[in-house]
Amino acid sequence: MSTSIDELVDLSIIHYRNPQLVIKKAVEYVEKNRLMKIEIVGLAFESLPTHGAKQITITSKRDGRERSPKRYSPPETWDMQLTLACYLYAIGKYASLGKRSHILCTNSRSRGHYENSISTKHKKSKLQDNIDDILSDEELLEGFRTEVQREQRVPEELSPIQRELITRSVGVEVSQSNLTTIRRNHETDDITIYNEWKSMSYIKELDSATIPLKVNFPSFSMDAVIELLESEGLAPSLRKEIEFLKEESKREITRLKNRTLLQRILNR
Repeated sequence: MSTSIDELVDLSIIHYRNPQLVIKKAVEYVEKNRLMKIEIVGLAFESLPTHGAKQITITSKRDGRERSPKRYSPPETWDMQLTLACYLYAIGKYASLGKRSHILCTNSRSRGHYENSISTKHKKSKLQDNIDDILSDEELLEGFRTEVQREQRVPEELSPIQRELITRSVGVEVSQSNLTTIRRNHETDDITIYNEWKSMSYIKELDSATIPLKVNFPSFSMDAVIELLESEGLAPSLRKEIEFLKEESKREITRLKNRTLLQRILNR
């Protein structure tokens, strides 16, 4: 079963005629996965005039263990298919996949020089030459990497699930499909993810603007809620809340003491 291509990349904001932006988004994809300890190890996509576009397959590893391939439905228009091919090709080159990246996208039926095509086997287009030239600009790539790291900089104490909630949020919201991915990546359930999400507000060093405002959970059943209340599921969140309130109380007491001291000095 394949997922919508929108879950991989927003093709409405990139185009093969702007290869630098395509490459920037490819670098972002690889670096965000690296922040989640995910390594891209293989990808494949074909679009030929004789066979049409095939689904996209991306393979990755986490902690050295290969995960089930992710499959995405191809876009319908030729422009989007070629843009997608450029994006995937850039991911493969940036992640140094070599022969583990298989991209073939062309609308030509001839064997001549293709004006616009992408092939990891036989490069024949100026478009692909241009992408290779941009990918060889290490200073530009370092700028892209720095930008991603700045956007994703989070405290060390965040758990893997909390890090992924931040990384996978789009417009301060985590979609149901991304929630499913988080659940699968960590072999966990929605109750645990909810607990991790709510606990984020008690991490002092975490910028509150990076915490997703909404996570699209399915409705919890009453049985699941009862199970959570009767287990240790809420304990970590409650402990953090208690610690947070204790610290707030200490700060307030110190503030009041200092104010009282200042008043005594002024009254002398």
